[in-house]
Amino acid sequence: MPAALLVGGASQRLGRDKGALPYGAGTLAEFQTRRLSAIFSEVWLAAKHPPAYAFGPARVLLDDTEDRAAIHGLRRVLREAEDRVFVLAVDLPALSNGLIAEIARRGLATRSAALLPRAEGRLQPLAAVWRREALTEADRRVAHGELSLRGLAEAVAAEVFPEEEWRAIDPSGNAFLNMNTLEEYAFLRERA
Repeated sequence: MPAALLVGGASQRLGRDKGALPYGAGTLAEFQTRRLSAIFSEVWLAAKHPPAYAFGPARVLLDDTEDRAAIHGLRRVLREAEDRVFVLAVDLPALSNGLIAEIARRGLATRSAALLPRAEGRLQPLAAVWRREALTEADRRVAHGELSLRGLAEAVAAEVFPEEEWRAIDPSGNAFLNMNTLEEYAFLRERA
């Protein structure tokens, strides 16, 4: 299956495009697409506009709205997908390759429209496998102003990857730390 990296967020608290942030030997987007390309058949970069920064081995897919909600990026990649696609937010660099591979393995096995990990009681829709069959419900929800990806996951009866199971792969529990502030960015960048 392909993987899609979503980079079109508003980044209001951080105040800059997260994909362009220095991370490892390049940008955060490059870090993410390089590691995804080692696991998946193809990598897509879902964005609002063509990035003005290096983003690594990925094909750019532009979504069809200026509205800043992750569901629009998801809808764009689901329109491109034949069936399944691993979807990752650019601001989740602590997710290990081993855990990504296990999410993908479980996503290939599921009959559900999506497979999402749960961390600290919350579904993680931007580190998940989504199936094209979720697109109809996503389109319906957007038409009604319902933009929550967690709501979409519940509506399509997504399979859940329980925390106690994924922690066997990542006992640190840090897999789903994202960077919304400069402090979180500095914390995660130190571990790059």
